[in-house]
This record gives sequence, structure tokens and C-alpha cells, in this order.
Amino acid sequence: MKTKLPMLIVMLSLFGLSQAELFTDDPKEAYDHGHTTMQSKEWAAAIEAFKVAAKAERLTAASMYWQAYSHYQLRQRVQAKRLLEKLIRQHQDSQWADDARVLLFEHGDGDEVITHQEAMDEELKLFTLQQIMFNDPQKALPKVYEMLEKSQSERVKMNAIQLLGLSDQEVVADYLYRFIEAEKDPGLQHQAIQMLSLRDSKNSRDKLLRLYEKSSDIELKSAIIQGFIHHDDSTQLIQLLNKEQHPDLKMYLIQMLGIKGEAAALKNIYPQAKGDQKRAILEALGLSGDASYLYAVIDAETNPEIRQQAIHALIMVDDEGLGTYLTDLYQKAVDNEEKDVIAQVLLATDADPQTIVSLIEQESAAERRQALVSTLMVMDAVDALRTVYAKETDQQTKAAIIRQFGIMDATDALMDLYQDDPQVAEEAAFYEALGLSSEALNIDFLLDRFKAGDHTVKQAVLNALMMQDNVDAMVKLLKAETDHEVKKQIIQMISVTDADALLDAIENP
Repeated sequence: MKTKLPMLIVMLSLFGLSQAELFTDDPKEAYDHGHTTMQSKEWAAAIEAFKVAAKAERLTAASMYWQAYSHYQLRQRVQAKRLLEKLIRQHQDSQWADDARVLLFEHGDGDEVITHQEAMDEELKLFTLQQIMFNDPQKALPKVYEMLEKSQSERVKMNAIQLLGLSDQEVVADYLYRFIEAEKDPGLQHQAIQMLSLRDSKNSRDKLLRLYEKSSDIELKSAIIQGFIHHDDSTQLIQLLNKEQHPDLKMYLIQMLGIKGEAAALKNIYPQAKGDQKRAILEALGLSGDASYLYAVIDAETNPEIRQQAIHALIMVDDEGLGTYLTDLYQKAVDNEEKDVIAQVLLATDADPQTIVSLIEQESAAERRQALVSTLMVMDAVDALRTVYAKETDQQTKAAIIRQFGIMDATDALMDLYQDDPQVAEEAAFYEALGLSSEALNIDFLLDRFKAGDHTVKQAVLNALMMQDNVDAMVKLLKAETDHEVKKQIIQMISVTDADALLDAIENP
């Protein structure tokens, strides 16, 4: 079973950044991620996470409930109501069905007021305890313990655990430790682990270590590892890594150490690592920002796969010499796959487009040149593409650059090409680029080109006007054209775009 959470989920959690774009295919990880995003009030991200979590049968009811809860927070009442009613129909015997009825009632979408009075009282009690916790935690704690132990609602229990997180008393750490040991529900266990880890005291860290050492549950251990990310001291993570034998947990520990910037510990274990662990260490070293070690690995490594992994890890490195290093590396590379990886890193690290222009000028293989040109296209590097176009001899590559100018709305660049070489206006790609642009076309220029051009140019101009839905210009061409066959061609094009305009043009020649 996969137990690894994507590194960036934890990274963004650590630095307080948005997690809205993050996804995982593992239902349990998605369920945990859903709760994390709810805590940061990223409701749309939570909905997507719980959709994935719902694929696991044991999490379906809970995930549907939390999806609906998040929909309500976004004021998407219809979607929430539909989900809750579906939950009640499909999971009648689940405790989540009762919670669903309460949630419906709370938002004015249910009609069983008396049936849910006990649950409503529980919610009110929880709210009251929250207010007391801010002012007199000692008085509120026994009541929170009681609610956590007696409530049948997982939602209420989750909120009660969060209330315990408001207290800095060591007795709460002791209680959370015992709760995690005794609790069978993974979701509640993980919530309690998170609250315990956020305390960042030696007592809490020691308790997390004891729980880790006593447990054989991979998911619980993964949650504890994630909990250590909140602590400034990485000693526990390093200790666990040195002792851990389970490959998935070892990988996860490596990722956490990378996030925390513990390059020294990772370099110590790299020489003995193999396979996936070696690749994970390289990725973690990139995350920690250790460019010099990655350079050394790349220069010494003979295994192409590991070498490429080390190059790819440079994506996460912020180093002034990275562009120069990658340029030299590309020039020495003989493997096309390695060159592709280097190009990806240049793109991802916002390399100077002129660096890629230099590589294109030195590259002799047409296929490789086209791949580098594609990199410039993705970068929207207009000036660099102009430079390449001026020196390029391959007509296919030149046509691709022209089309890219249209996609980039670089009509100025297109017209500059025409000024430098009017022959470019004989190519269909030139007009296709104009049609692809979202900018208004120079209609007079196109009409002139239509009149002067051969059949290919005429067709290309019409295609450009059609791509821009410019019926008025096509009607002008129709009225001015004298060639019977060309007029039929224009009529066909207008009929596809606007039949009414065509009728008006015929009736008012």
C-alpha cells in the first residue's frame, strides 16, 4: 500500500501557502488532505480531496458528508443538499446519515427538528466549551474529555480534539497520547496526532516517538512522521530514518528531511541507498537546496536513470550558477533523454531565453533544435524566437515559430517578419498565425494580400478571417471579387460563419 504523501502538500502546509492545486490518488491521503484544507478554509480544494477519498468504501459516507459541509461553506446549497440526501439514502445505517440530517436541518434543508434535538444540543455545548476554553481552559477540559468519550458523532469528536489543541497544558498532551493509543478510528487518531505535534514541546515529541515505536500501523506512523514537520529540531526524524526498515516509511522520512533542509543527514545515507530510495534522496536534496552535492552526483554518476533524476532535482534548486552548469551539461550530453531533462529544468527554472538560443545555434540535430525551439515557445520568448527564426533554415521549424507568434498574440513580430521578407506572406502559416491571434487584424492589409495573391494565399486569407469570425471583411471580398469560382469559395466560407450576412450580401450587392 502506498502511504507517502506528496512532498509539496507538506511543504505548503509548512509555509502556510495555498494547497488548492494539490491532489493525490490515494483515498486515505486524500481524506487527510481534505481535513488539512478545511482547516485553512480552502473549501474548493477540500471538495476535490474528498471526492478522491470517497472512492474507498470505508471512507465514502464520511467523505460525502465533508464534501457537503464544504459546499455549504461556499454557499453551494443545492450541491450540498443533493450530496447529503444521497448519503442518507445509500448509507442509512451509518452514523454519518444522522450527521447528514443534522447538517441539512442546520442549513434549513431538513424537516426533522425533534429527532435531531440531541445532536443540536451537542453542537451548542461544543460552541459553549470553545468560548470557555479561551478564558478558563482548566474548567472546560473535563467537559471536552467527556464529550470526546461519549459523543457518537465523528464531526463533534473532531471538533473536540481541535479544542484540546487550544490548551498548552501538559495534561492535555498526556490525554491525547492515551486517546491515540486507544482510538480505532484512523481519522480521529490522525487529528489527535496533529494536535499533539503542534504543541512542539519535548514531552509531546517524546510521546510521538513512543507511539511510533509501539505501532505497526503504516498509516499511523506516516501521520506521526508528518507531525514532526512542525518541529524545529529534526533529531527525531533522523533517528527514525536510521532505524526504519519499511521502504515506504523510509521514503517518507527522506522526503520530510528534504523539506526541512537536512542535507547533511541525506548525504550521509546516499552512498548506501539503492533504487527508489536513491531517487527520493536526490529529490529531497533538491528540495533542501544543495546544488553543489547534486552537481557532484551528476558529474560522477554513470547510471543514466539516476543521473537524469539528479538533473531533474535541480528544478527545486536556487543557485546563481545553475544556468551555466546546465548549458555546459547539455553541450556534453550525448543522450537525447538527458537533453530533454535538461531542457525541462531550464524551462522550469526560468532560464534566460538567450541561453536556449545559444544551445539551438550549437545543436546540429534538427530534432533536437525543434525540441529547444518548443521550449522557447512554452516560455513565450518572442525576442528569442525572432533571433532563431532569422537564422533558421528548416522551413518546418520556421512555420512552427510563425504559428507560435499568432498564439502569443505577437502580431507585431509577424508584421516585422513581413517587412524584413515580404515572401513570408506567400506562406499559409503566416495567415494561420494571424487567425490564431486574439488581436484585431489589419483588414486592409489582408484585403490587399487577397487581391494580389494566388489561390493558396486567397484560401489562407479567408481561413484567417473565418478563424476571427470577421464576416464583414469576407462580405467586402465577395462584393469586390470578379472571379466566379473565387466568389463561390467566399460564399461557402461566409455560409459557415453567418448565413444571415450571406443573404444580406446577395440581396444588396
